[in-house]
This record gives sequence, structure tokens and C-alpha cells, in this order.
Amino acid sequence: MAVPKLGSAMRFLMAGGAGAVLLSPAGVALADKADPKKKEQGPLFDPEALERGAKALREINSSPHAKQVIQLTREQEVTKQQELKVEEAKYGAQAAAAAQEQERVRWEAQSKYAQEEAQRKAQLAQYNDELARKRQAHEHELQRQRNAELVQLQAETAARQEAERLRIEQQIQAERRAAEQYKLWRLRRVDWQPPFL
Repeated sequence: MAVPKLGSAMRFLMAGGAGAVLLSPAGVALADKADPKKKEQGPLFDPEALERGAKALREINSSPHAKQVIQLTREQEVTKQQELKVEEAKYGAQAAAAAQEQERVRWEAQSKYAQEEAQRKAQLAQYNDELARKRQAHEHELQRQRNAELVQLQAETAARQEAERLRIEQQIQAERRAAEQYKLWRLRRVDWQPPFL
């Protein structure tokens, strides 16, 4: 839409956009900065700025294009609000995507930790099982050695007992033979008589 030629106050208002600075103190201050004829003054109240604002308002109200300017500023404000909503929706979508990504990373970290924990437990169980098997094999070997020693001891004891039995039996046999011989000797001695001279 073509904007008709306006006074300096209207051009300033349109350049500010969105109609938010319509004769506000900030808008008047901006208009003062745009005026090169403005003299440097201290921080005191400047009534000229208020007068210029009132003059600009009168120019706008008396202009045949005032409604067009106000309509244009309203349209600009609506456009700006729509842009802000689009921007807000975009930031909301980005925040949702970031939250979703954070949840995905957290889930992956938990899943990885669970896998590592399961692997660690499996390794520990395997180590304990291997340790138990080694302990059992060692105990079996010790038992086998003890059994072998016991068998050997029993064999040695049996051999000693058999040797002792044989010795005693031989001794008994020897004593019997000696007794028999003595008996025979006695009998011979009794039966023998010396010749008479």
C-alpha cells in the first residue's frame, strides 16, 4: 500500500514501527535526537519536547492519511505479533527436541550402564565359578593324596604285621623243634645205660 507524503512527525512514527512509540516519552526523545537544531542542554525537563510531541499529534490528527498510518501501524503490530508467535513456536519445538535428545542420551547412558553391569556380573560369576572349580579340584587332589598315603600306610602296616606274624611263627616252629630235640635227647639219655664194667 502506498504511503502518502507525511510530515516529519508521521515519518518518524512510521520509521519506529509497530506504533509502540506513538508520542511516548521515549518516542519524543528519539525525535529530539533526530533534530539537528536541538541545543545541548542539561538533564532538566525540556518543555520543547512536549510541545513537539503535541504538535506531531495535531499533525497526525489533522492529516487525511491518519487512519491509513494507524491502520498500517496496526498491521505492522499484528505482523510482529505473528512473527513472535512463530519464533516462540520455533523455540518451543527446539526446546522439545533438546529435551527429547537429552532423554535419548540419558536412556542410552542407562542402557550402556546396564549392559556393562550385566557384563561385569557375568564376568564375576564366571570368575567365581572357575575359582570354585579350582578349589574343588585342589580338594580332590588333596583327598586323593591322603587316600594314597592311607593305602600306603595300610599296606606298610599289613606288611609289618605279616612279617611279625612270620617271625613269631618261625620262632614258635624253632621252639617246637628245639623242644622236640630236647625231648628226644632226654629220651635217649633215659634209655641209654652205660655198660657194666
